Amino acid sequence: MKAKKALALLLALVMMLGVLAACASDEGTTEPATGDTTTTEDGSTTDSGDTTDSTDTSGETTDESGIEYNGRNKLVMFGPLTGDNMQYGIKIRDGAQLAVDQFNAEHGTSFTIEFQDDKGDPNEAVNLANMIVSDDTVIAALAGYGSTCALATAQIFDESEMILIGVAASHADLPSMGEYIFPIPMSQRLEAVEFANATEELAGLGSVAILYQNTDQGVQACQLFRDQWESLGGEVVVYESFVPGETNDFASVLSMIKNENPDILYVNAAYNDVAQIFLQAKQLELDAQYVGPGMCVNEEFLNLVGTDVDGALILSSTPCFLPSVLESGDVDEATQAFIDAYQTAFGETPDGFSAQGYDSVNIVLNSVLNAGTTDTAAVAEQIMAIRDYPGLSGYDMSYNDQKEMNKGIYVFEVENGTFVRVK
Repeated sequence: MKAKKALALLLALVMMLGVLAACASDEGTTEPATGDTTTTEDGSTTDSGDTTDSTDTSGETTDESGIEYNGRNKLVMFGPLTGDNMQYGIKIRDGAQLAVDQFNAEHGTSFTIEFQDDKGDPNEAVNLANMIVSDDTVIAALAGYGSTCALATAQIFDESEMILIGVAASHADLPSMGEYIFPIPMSQRLEAVEFANATEELAGLGSVAILYQNTDQGVQACQLFRDQWESLGGEVVVYESFVPGETNDFASVLSMIKNENPDILYVNAAYNDVAQIFLQAKQLELDAQYVGPGMCVNEEFLNLVGTDVDGALILSSTPCFLPSVLESGDVDEATQAFIDAYQTAFGETPDGFSAQGYDSVNIVLNSVLNAGTTDTAAVAEQIMAIRDYPGLSGYDMSYNDQKEMNKGIYVFEVENGTFVRVK
């Protein structure tokens, strides 16, 4: 009887050791990533990219690209994926995602991209920035939309010596806030001057009423526009701001503008506010040449205004991807390929923000590829050297010695409820 009990205990001990060994084996095994996009229930965080070909944290190359990863293969974008500006953040996100997928497929790399929702709130952006710089696998951060969040986080990235790409941040002060900070849009300092020049060329050098959103971008852009307009010899008869998201009725300020009888009504704001201002101005029979910014170059703006603001001019340093413009035939092979791939991936046409997200990722990853390493200084040197970059968010894209992005200017006229390029 005692022998049988001893045998039973021995068998039980063997089985227990087998279970423990299996558990230890499971804990050391990680399921390979699928490369699919994963989003939290509130849509705030998205991890994506093909990570099936992992990188060695020792810094040695583990794929066919020849890149020394140094344990880093991730980009992180923070931008508004919910809230009032989510339409911009989502377009940027999708363009960035497409760029990572295509780059990995073409070069055999294993880069990933993660998306964080800052809700357009600079305080939230600061919290996310602190989280990003604490992640040793991150090569660069991408400030997704607007100058306010990029400016709020610039010092954090500068102190951490991490590359920050201002995907849609054109504030003229941004490039000087850190050694490794690079905007993708045309610098406001350069863009505002060219916007004033284009307005003078197409509408004449008359009197102008300026109405702008009270944001970092709006304040600086319109100060620079006003200065250039006056330097050309033009007159600014009204210069007023409003708080975006809080002002819906513009009748009072538009009535004041009408009394000044300006030749030009120049509005700098998001597309929805510009649409409301133009429509309310028409209702008040404000007779002037209406001029708006590149934020209006999208289908949503046209849906709001219809044919009611035909004749309005929209100035932009990014192209228009709407059918009316594309059907003109003025589309190169690379742009058409981007449009086709974007439509296949997301079921809709890209816009200028999609292209900025796409260019942001490709500029960073091509710079990593050219440098052969993820070392920050080496990658930044490659970015700084960019001249006449063949991007999709503008033409003649080049960084100057101050790290400002310079581009050419597009001018579109609203005609029969759609955009027609006139310059």
